[in-house]
Amino acid sequence: MEEKEIFKGYSRGLMRQLKLLKKTIGNNDFEQAERLVDELIEDTQNNIED
Repeated sequence: MEEKEIFKGYSRGLMRQLKLLKKTIGNNDFEQAERLVDELIEDTQNNIED
């Protein structure tokens, strides 16, 4: 059960980041979009290593 809650928490955070990324791209703010992608990559890498 604990793993499911951890996954749900991760998924919620990911969804927030993806929505922000979509909005940022829609505003043609590609520098910010690139920073958000870098954060997603770093967060994902850290989660894999945990």
